[in-house]
Amino acid sequence: MGTNRVLVLALMFVVVGTAGVSITTWLGEWPTADGALFPRIAMMPMMGGGMMHDPRMRAMMQEMMSGRLPPGITPERLPDPNSPGATLLIRYCTQCHNLPAPAMHTAEEWPAVEARMFNRMAMMSGMGGMGGMMRRRMMPIRAPAGEEQETILAYLQGHALRPANVEALGPPDTPGLALFRQTCSQCHALPDPTLHTADEWPVVVDRMRKNMRAMDRRVITDPERDEIVGFLATEAGS
Repeated sequence: MGTNRVLVLALMFVVVGTAGVSITTWLGEWPTADGALFPRIAMMPMMGGGMMHDPRMRAMMQEMMSGRLPPGITPERLPDPNSPGATLLIRYCTQCHNLPAPAMHTAEEWPAVEARMFNRMAMMSGMGGMGGMMRRRMMPIRAPAGEEQETILAYLQGHALRPANVEALGPPDTPGLALFRQTCSQCHALPDPTLHTADEWPVVVDRMRKNMRAMDRRVITDPERDEIVGFLATEAGS
């Protein structure tokens, strides 16, 4: 999402905050590498450091990544929420954005995603010199150690999204199949229809509709929703 712009913006915040200046202006929209735009972001009054501990700062970071991240889940909704992996996921991943669900990605996708996140945390926590001092004051981010990284990744892969066998989904003219493939692939790999029962899929699809709206994706209509649910119900697990 244009990491350099975020870091420049963060450093600008801390310079102003250190000087004791209160700002309530608005930034314009900035284009990112993929053609998306940053939303307009209000700068909040800032005094001193430690801002990433401020829920307002974390909310602003989440807003900056809107269109790229789903709204997030509560810790209670994590699978095996009291496990070491879940505890570390909460500790580290909520420093900058909302809590991700392990089912956001497949087991094959998580290593690349987590490597990117671990590198960002390391960069934001380990800069030396004046730049490092300013970043630590602005963003006291902690990065997981090697063993912690392995625990987080193992947890995410153990509870990752199980993808569908696309070739086994049926003929292309199967009712609801084309919509299912087109809609659900906007954000993640196609889920295996046997992940949920016929009674559970309507709730899951409705939750995904909310995520589509929050992420500024095309939201399916009610008839499209019913068609997708109908397909998934016929393929669902018991």
